[in-house]
Amino acid sequence: MTTFHFEGLPWSLRIESTPLREAARRFFALWPHRLSDEEADGRVEALPGGGYCWRCGDRVVRESSAAAFLCSLSIEMAQACCAARPGLLRLHSAAVAGRGRGLLLCGRHHAGKSVLTARLIADGWTGFGDDMAALTTESRLLSLGIAPRLRLPLPPSRALRSFAALRRGCRDDEAMYLDAARSGTAAWGEEHDLHAVVVLRRRASGTARLRALSASDGVAALLARTLFEGGEAGAMLEIACGLMRRLPCVVLEYADADAAARRLDVWARQGLPRPPELAAAERAALLPGRPAPDGEAAEPSSRLWRRAGNAVFRQVGLEGYLADARGAALYRLNPLGCAVWRMLDSPLSEARTVSLLREAFPGTDRNRIARDVRRLFEALRTRRLVLPVRGEARGA
Repeated sequence: MTTFHFEGLPWSLRIESTPLREAARRFFALWPHRLSDEEADGRVEALPGGGYCWRCGDRVVRESSAAAFLCSLSIEMAQACCAARPGLLRLHSAAVAGRGRGLLLCGRHHAGKSVLTARLIADGWTGFGDDMAALTTESRLLSLGIAPRLRLPLPPSRALRSFAALRRGCRDDEAMYLDAARSGTAAWGEEHDLHAVVVLRRRASGTARLRALSASDGVAALLARTLFEGGEAGAMLEIACGLMRRLPCVVLEYADADAAARRLDVWARQGLPRPPELAAAERAALLPGRPAPDGEAAEPSSRLWRRAGNAVFRQVGLEGYLADARGAALYRLNPLGCAVWRMLDSPLSEARTVSLLREAFPGTDRNRIARDVRRLFEALRTRRLVLPVRGEARGA
């Protein structure tokens, strides 16, 4: 029997290579599936020079090793599974649950999401996602049953190395997976409440510390790791903003995975208290704080503009976010952008906007206001977030 039928997946997969088939059975031990001799939607072929290639419709996965192939294949499977569930928020992040708390771990590439996930699992936590995390419409963590993938060589953590040595899964020269059945990862489909979002920032040195993050920066961190198809941007924006209104968001700065794991464990045991130090102070002024260059600004245009239909706007703190009308892209607005977007509830020109802002902020340089407004309108026009109003333009 060579065809895999995975629960929640809209297509089947045929693997005839015995070594790869056995590796896949162990790799996907936490993802319910059955085997059959039926024809499959996609077929895996062994390449003459080594490695494997899978084709299914217009999707192609080609890798030089079994470990790399199963890694890429699992990403394709996770995306297909999530796409079949409308409203599911998909993030290039990690997720863990322990001490009665569920945490979403975000961060840039090489921030240490996988290492910290495995290190927390070694301390008794449960993994709910490594390279991809999923959130249901009820904002619950949803496990896809994929064990953590650790880049080699492993960091100098005795606890992590001992844990990984007893749970070695498939590997190549670049990375190793933990054996799924013994990895401490939740099985496919298991859910857990989410209680906080943690943005990881790895440093060269220093102690592990938590700092509070503003809601607007938290939304930015989530959206930067969000995976969405065309047309989904508005829905993803709604979910991200809703999460930041309900959940604490912190930055974890750390240099050592052991220290980072201990800090998160203590924080969870304490009930996730808000750290006293803010990572970035929220801006109190409407206009950006940096001084603008001296000089006259071009005369603002009196042409009227209106919001593009179906654009989604959400404000969090003093900043805001826009999803375009096609749901294909997301944009962040500073406080000035938020104010102008709200003013565009009615047709508005650059000239009228400049006039209103000069009245509201008489102490601010008049040319600076004109330059900021012009740049903002140009950005909105370029992205087709505003459209011209037909008919005669109105002056300021």
